[in-house]
Parts: sequence; structure tokens; C-alpha cells
Amino acid sequence: MTISPCGADCAACRRFPAQCAGCSAIAGKAWWLQFANMDCCPVYACCVEKKGQHTCGSCPELPCKRFMRDPTISEEENNAHLQTMLQNLKEL
Repeated sequence: MTISPCGADCAACRRFPAQCAGCSAIAGKAWWLQFANMDCCPVYACCVEKKGQHTCGSCPELPCKRFMRDPTISEEENNAHLQTMLQNLKEL
């Protein structure tokens, strides 16, 4: 499965699988965390570590404040990515 707990499709990332095996496989220790000064993705930490779920799909707070925006892309692109992630979660 290449859908991460947040609904992102890891297989769509240019770092997958050579540089990153996917969020579930690396326990939320994504490459971008170094730029956010974090040790673990907050979505992964909440979903998997705190709530014991595989994805956020059944969470009543979806999408929550833990879903971060990529500052390197436009608001429209961020919104499109979020909609894709939410659709991926619905399809699981």
C-alpha cells in the first residue's frame, strides 16, 4: 500500500521508493521534517501513534490542523493536493 496515513500517495512522490519507502514504512520520519524542525510527521503521530489507526479516513476531525500546507506551491495547488488526499482516504 502506498497511501500514507494522511492520504498522500507515496508512489506519486519522486523520492519513492529509492530515497523513501513511504510514510508507513518509515514510521512518519519523512525527509521534509528537517526543514520543519520536527522529528515525526504530526499527522502520522496523531493517526498511528496516538490513535492506533492506519489512516485518517475515519477520523471525525478530518482534515485537521495537522495537515500542513507546502509553502513552495500556491494555495490552489495545496487545495488540490488536499482534495486528492481526502479522495484517496475515501477510496480505502
